[in-house]
Amino acid sequence: MDAALLPTFLGRHNATVTVHAGDTAALTCHVLRLGDKTVSWARRRGGDFHILTVGFHTYHNDNRYSLSYEYPNNWKLQIRYAQKRDEGLYECQISTHPPRILRVYLSVSVPDIEIRDPRGAPVLEAYYRVDSTVGLQCVVMPAPPSRPVRWSKDGRHHPLTTQPERGIRVDTSLMGAGLSSWLHIARASVRDTGNYTCTAGDTITASVRVHVLDGESSAAMQHSTTDGGTPATGPTPFLALVVTVIILSFS
Repeated sequence: MDAALLPTFLGRHNATVTVHAGDTAALTCHVLRLGDKTVSWARRRGGDFHILTVGFHTYHNDNRYSLSYEYPNNWKLQIRYAQKRDEGLYECQISTHPPRILRVYLSVSVPDIEIRDPRGAPVLEAYYRVDSTVGLQCVVMPAPPSRPVRWSKDGRHHPLTTQPERGIRVDTSLMGAGLSSWLHIARASVRDTGNYTCTAGDTITASVRVHVLDGESSAAMQHSTTDGGTPATGPTPFLALVVTVIILSFS
């Protein structure tokens, strides 16, 4: 057959597509003069070769993968909620003999996310006195496009938002190439104890366990004398000594 009549690809070979984690990756494959041939997508990972789609059918147990045909000739592979493990080499193939192959490399950018205390130190557990102000900063670098940063408590789907009547304030702003989101809770009470999660999109999260202490428990913890309600990092040396003595007395 005349080579000018054979199916061929339109566009650049060995392209690289970059997406942010949580977004939908779209790998395009424009085919001219397909005729009675079939287009398929596959993934290569080292020596492994996995068929993802053949024609309009998907052959993968991960339903994030799908074939989205765009008229007149784009056999586009879509990967919803892209993750770092999706990164790698993909092949669009035409069922000629030998098959014609267009290679696309998918790069998935995963922002760094962490929660910091008012001093700017990363924190996984924070202690506050009753009636102090909880102050937590969530930093996401780089800023994920079209992915808002949200705060939530104890796994609830409803996000925490500014609620003056409850003393809750959320302030989100750009910080260089990233995003900064502050969560403040004024006049904290014991009921504000819990797990607080900062989420950027659906898959990028960081969490901190907040303890709001009252009475003797609060007196036993270290506290900053500033008005910012800086969290304590652990028990006082005196409390640690008492715990040690108790343990030794039962050994």
